[in-house]
Amino acid sequence: MTLVMVADPLDMLQPYAEERAAAEAAGARFVLGDGTIAALRDADIILTAWTMRFTPQVLAELPRCRLIARYGVGVDNIGLAAATTHGIVVANAPTYCVAEVADHTLGLILSLTRGIPWLDRQVRAGAWLDVRKDDPRVPRLAHMTIGLVGIGKIGRRVAQRLAGFGCRVLAYDPFVADDEIRARGAIPLAGLEALLRESHLVSLHVPLTDQTHHMLDARRLAQLRPGAMIVNTSRGGVIDEAALVQALQHEHVSAAALDVFDPEPIHPDHPLLAIDPRRVILTPHFGAWCAASTPDLHAEIAGALSAMLAGRLPASIMNPAVQQRS
Repeated sequence: MTLVMVADPLDMLQPYAEERAAAEAAGARFVLGDGTIAALRDADIILTAWTMRFTPQVLAELPRCRLIARYGVGVDNIGLAAATTHGIVVANAPTYCVAEVADHTLGLILSLTRGIPWLDRQVRAGAWLDVRKDDPRVPRLAHMTIGLVGIGKIGRRVAQRLAGFGCRVLAYDPFVADDEIRARGAIPLAGLEALLRESHLVSLHVPLTDQTHHMLDARRLAQLRPGAMIVNTSRGGVIDEAALVQALQHEHVSAAALDVFDPEPIHPDHPLLAIDPRRVILTPHFGAWCAASTPDLHAEIAGALSAMLAGRLPASIMNPAVQQRS
């Protein structure tokens, strides 16, 4: 009998009813794992969240596995090349939280430019009269140039939302043609460096891969226009956090709003926490979540599971070149 196992069950995703129903409808056995690799060795299909890492060494220990489906958009906790080598299909939930992350991005942009979290703290502290209402750090959004690094499913939604504010939107995405970038509501730029030089605020919307790891390092941060802002709702690893801290401390970067960190959760002694809260806004990798997105997440994973059990490749396959195990 085919064994479907949730590798790392989470209370927030219980009771996995839709996935269990999909497995049992196909005659498969559905079980919850205990978060250990040993429990997965007999699994034909593995469903995983984000607490386990499927390194090449781990994947080599899974002789029966034919599919790993990830509860989320990014698959950076799965060695994609190694999975392909071993004949393991990797799938994700590509659309369940697109609107929510785009909304969260806009919330962070508005929070940075308007200083909303800090203003709330001032009111609660009884400092209403101490707030400078002529603060030169408050820009007019319509006068800003916003640069989007990546204009895929989420980046294009951010561009659509920014259109209503009247700001100039740039985009750099080597995987999207210039005409398509224009159709998605942004002005294409040929290189990342050009976008960094021109943007008042840079928002990141790329997956974490070997190519994007520390995409914004000390050298790239130095190419930002002085006083630029950064928003990151993609993955913490695309920014070199130590370099970002230095750029903030020297005020070359005026402000940053981050929903993702490397590693997570952020350490209580992290230097970002010591920077003026008017300049740094931090949220706990919350962008994907809302009451409507969780059912969508279960539905997308159940769909990938059903396809595999029926002998089809999931629509959300991340490694289409894989030669499947029999």
